[in-house]
Amino acid sequence: MMNPLAQELNEMLAEENPYVLEMLSELGKNLFFPKGILTQSAEAKDKAHRFNATIGIATENGGPMYLQCIQDKLSDFDPKDIFPYAPPAGKPELRAIWREKMLRENPSMVGKEFSNPIVTNALTHGLSIVADMFIDNGDQMIMPDILMR
Repeated sequence: MMNPLAQELNEMLAEENPYVLEMLSELGKNLFFPKGILTQSAEAKDKAHRFNATIGIATENGGPMYLQCIQDKLSDFDPKDIFPYAPPAGKPELRAIWREKMLRENPSMVGKEFSNPIVTNALTHGLSIVADMFIDNGDQMIMPDILMR
């Protein structure tokens, strides 16, 4: 049975762009971002100015606790940018800048609706996500012949 959050997202897709919903694999139609610690953490970062008890992190002097010997090697970076947990969806400000760069470099995208880029661990991880979201077992796929002839 499909999770109600996934069902809600599919209904939104069906309303806004049924072609995208049709392109999704069965797994893609069942994917959703769960409400819980990750969502709460993102919300807390934005709204919890006095206390944030969503993720246990050691702090001191208003910032993350760290070993000075490590910070010495990374002195070009602010400790608050490198020691806490990385947001699962990526840093919102970096994703926004990345989107602006894409628009500058691809003027044909100006005026089109699309989200900020998503963050992956690497190219292979990105390709794996695309395959999971859009390809079902038994689907045919056209690929280039990678053998040099």
